[in-house]
Amino acid sequence: MNKITFLSIVLTAIVLISCKKTEYTPDGPTDIRIHNVSSLTYDSVVVSTSWGINEFGTVNPWAKTEYKRFEKAYPKEQVNMYIDSVSYEFPPDDSIRVLLQQGKFTYELDVDTVAKSLDIHVIADAPLDDI
Repeated sequence: MNKITFLSIVLTAIVLISCKKTEYTPDGPTDIRIHNVSSLTYDSVVVSTSWGINEFGTVNPWAKTEYKRFEKAYPKEQVNMYIDSVSYEFPPDDSIRVLLQQGKFTYELDVDTVAKSLDIHVIADAPLDDI
């Protein structure tokens, strides 16, 4: 075996060993609820993932919704809602590519209506009871 072939094999092995998966896929599912951490009323709240859409309805200030089941979900998903009859659409954060683990999670939502921005803070609540 010549040096070039040997170096090719070694480099290929190093590349294969050092490659990491960019996305963790849990067994699923993930239950999510909304917690409105503002003094505003959120109307017609909808969370959309690549694996499903759930409507949470009206979420009053400081209130929490019931959990809704998603096959899988990321920490920052597509959120649509109305505040004082004004439509707000917040796209998912594509820089966060690690899926949430199987379990129950709360999306704490805080909207800045001036900047039209959404802050999502994810809280891990509990494992799933029914799996």
